[in-house]
Amino acid sequence: MTDQEWLTFFTICAKVLGPGNRIASKSAFWCSWTTFSKLSDDVFYWRCGLPSVDDLMPTHIKDSGTWGQPFLYQDIAHIILPRSFFWDTTEGGYEAGEKTQDLDRLSQELTAAGIKHRLTELVLEIKLY
Repeated sequence: MTDQEWLTFFTICAKVLGPGNRIASKSAFWCSWTTFSKLSDDVFYWRCGLPSVDDLMPTHIKDSGTWGQPFLYQDIAHIILPRSFFWDTTEGGYEAGEKTQDLDRLSQELTAAGIKHRLTELVLEIKLY
């Protein structure tokens, strides 16, 4: 994936899925991702809402945005969006629930833009290794 393709991917995700947040209960959508750097270190996956359009730079996700730190597009190795995700919160008493993401619509938009991805019954993903 080129930097422009990643920028297009994240822009389409923000348009189709809505606002992301670091906290699952406050996020309209959710994802997990890892980087090539982490694959060679300890195979860590972050999880969070996807970056907002304001977080997107030409070559990277900016610092202090939804993802909390910068990520070069060229370092992103794998990103997974689940069809649904569970959340819970203790703000004002315990609450929990499940949110569904419209991965079929997202896949259609990504395909129309020429962004290669994989869609299953469980996830939409881009895996570069």
